[in-house]
Amino acid sequence: MLECRNVDIPGCRYAGMAISRHIGINEDFMNPYPLYQDINRELDRGNAFFIEKGDSGIRFSGIPEPHNRRMRHLKIGIYAGTGTSHSWLWFVDMFEKMGFQDLVFLDEMTLEQVGLKHLDVLVISGGDTFAVAESLDESGAGIIRSFVEDGGLYIGSCAGAYLPMNSSKTPLNRFNFVDVKITNLSKTLPESIKGSCKFCTSYGCDYVFHPVREEVRLKLADSSDISEFIAPMYGGPGMKVSNPSMVLAYYDGFTDKTSFLVHETIASKTLIGHAAIVRMPFGQGSFYLFGPHLEHPNYPAANKWIADAIFWETGSRNGMPVADVKKAIWVDDFETLSGQLAVDFVRDLKRELSNSRIVASSLEFVPVSWLIGKKVYEPEKVRVFLESMWKRIKPLEKQDVLNLSTRSAEQMIQTARLITTLLRKIKTGVDNHQNTCDLAASAFDLLHKLSISFFDLYFQSLTKTTGD
Repeated sequence: MLECRNVDIPGCRYAGMAISRHIGINEDFMNPYPLYQDINRELDRGNAFFIEKGDSGIRFSGIPEPHNRRMRHLKIGIYAGTGTSHSWLWFVDMFEKMGFQDLVFLDEMTLEQVGLKHLDVLVISGGDTFAVAESLDESGAGIIRSFVEDGGLYIGSCAGAYLPMNSSKTPLNRFNFVDVKITNLSKTLPESIKGSCKFCTSYGCDYVFHPVREEVRLKLADSSDISEFIAPMYGGPGMKVSNPSMVLAYYDGFTDKTSFLVHETIASKTLIGHAAIVRMPFGQGSFYLFGPHLEHPNYPAANKWIADAIFWETGSRNGMPVADVKKAIWVDDFETLSGQLAVDFVRDLKRELSNSRIVASSLEFVPVSWLIGKKVYEPEKVRVFLESMWKRIKPLEKQDVLNLSTRSAEQMIQTARLITTLLRKIKTGVDNHQNTCDLAASAFDLLHKLSISFFDLYFQSLTKTTGD
């Protein structure tokens, strides 16, 4: 039986209805996003809500009880610095669909200069773990350590999961925070049945190999009823920990959408029955490590699990002092555009994004990829960045006031123009059979910078309009 609780949310479309929190296998019938949007909207307004974890999942309530925790308006940092891939954009999509709009976008420089003291949650997604570790360096490692020790929540997916694990290899050894071992490490590589360039990465004298891509089935460790959901996997680890209570979910099987890079028997031995999600306490906070990409916006059950984990971990226990609902503003020094200046800025940015999209589309028809660091990038990844901004242009066109806090409007337009120029050079180079790896590395670096600035602008403008 599903466990339900009546939740009376003022002004909420779910007011007076019984709301159940349960994870099921069939994601086609699940749409958790409207409920979480409503909850986040009410938390943003200062209304009190409480969360309780029972035998059959999470329950929400408007009434404080002995075993529940008060939910809070949260400030979430998404790391998008050197070494990260496009997958941090999945966190952006997921959080926006869930109604988490107080988002901060970080690169290594911002993290070092400003720190993490105003955040509740830090997210690091996929990419090149070595490059992420090298860019953050010892100073970034120290900032992350202090953040979690002081009660912060770290969520690492794929590369972000590998990062805090114990390692003897430089620069990963600067991040020896949790005693987690991986199951996909081998001195001798198994045979790759697809010859994928994303099959393995060297790790000293050993290899980290990736047995499957696409969907895997996960089984929760602490649910007594329906306890499975599906999430995609793109290079994340299978994990082993000494304390089984730290395991929140196991790899339980594959689906008809699973793409095997090794024989299924080897993939099963490497993953099935091993940890897919672990929670490692650290000081007053904790590290959550995901092998699969639970943040992928096409998997609502996995998205819901993340939202519940965030609310549970960041909620204060009933009876304890609750932090101010509205956290301190990350950056107070905004460049504000209004009237015709805002209209002109969005028009110019839209034009350059459109130009870049045209060139990027043409690149997808040629067989080219680039090895940047230890990560392979294809032309379609360019489009992922561009489309993530393009689909949010219309909401910006409707804003009367725009707030920029990381780069000036002119810098953003110049960066967008330079991206278009680089993409055109890449297209010419590819057509002439030239090496375009350096051009591609520069283009992806600028795409990261522009995306950070764009999303900072987007969410600061929306939250300052809707949250006041």
